[in-house]
Amino acid sequence: MKHHTVDIDGLKVGADFPPRIMSIINLSPESFFHDSIVDNREQLVKAINSMEQEGADIIDVGGASTAPRGIYGTPEVTAEVELERVTSNLEYIVRNTRVPISIDTARSEVAEAAIDIGVSLVNDVSGLTRDKRMVKLVANRGVPIVLMAECGGSCQTLKASFDSVERSVKTALSVGIPQERIIVDPGIGFGKPTEVDLELIRELDRFCNLGYPVLVGVSRKAFIGDLLSQPNPSMRLTGTIAATSIAVANGANLIRTHDVNEGKIAAKVGKALRRVSAESESWGSAE
Repeated sequence: MKHHTVDIDGLKVGADFPPRIMSIINLSPESFFHDSIVDNREQLVKAINSMEQEGADIIDVGGASTAPRGIYGTPEVTAEVELERVTSNLEYIVRNTRVPISIDTARSEVAEAAIDIGVSLVNDVSGLTRDKRMVKLVANRGVPIVLMAECGGSCQTLKASFDSVERSVKTALSVGIPQERIIVDPGIGFGKPTEVDLELIRELDRFCNLGYPVLVGVSRKAFIGDLLSQPNPSMRLTGTIAATSIAVANGANLIRTHDVNEGKIAAKVGKALRRVSAESESWGSAE
């Protein structure tokens, strides 16, 4: 199976490259991890500088939280509010960082404004299902896209998430988005049962075998809190590091995280374990 490489404004993501780190800027005060929220220019400058110094490969900017309402009580954010949050900050972010910028949105009008300002990637947690205009926008503007599993309340099994990703990929290909611009995301979290999230990490190779780079976001998510009895996301860093290493060992190419330095360390360990595993398997078969 051919494994595609995605070029995000010069940043190569895929099996032949080191795991990349996507750091998070939340412009949404309703985000579940309050320590990640940026609500003024001073905090924005500090966040960008810190992310670059710690080695972020890409910065993901979001203006509306996608944390599950059933767990965190996340309020709905209107398109107008999301657009204002993004456009009032994104130009400064693009102008003052050397790394590619991603826009975390499921709304085409927000994605379009972000692309106009200079973002290099659209991260659509709906997998092209919420806004029918999004797929044509991405195809016409020639930017890569992250397609996340989005199956709503039916996401109770690994198969449901996998089937959702496959549907999103078919939608993208059908309108001319080339394979070299697609990244897939199994959608860990988003209200799934803890056991399903754990299974998605254990069976990540199923998503890797689709042939596209795989993004994984485990950072401080509810399954870690449930597993470790840590209701407050600020307590979940150690569990995040452990889950990140395992996800990379199982094939993840891109890690979305609130904690850049720790994410890079965890990813490096995970990648080393992945190499050792592959070499051991080859050596064993030679005997």
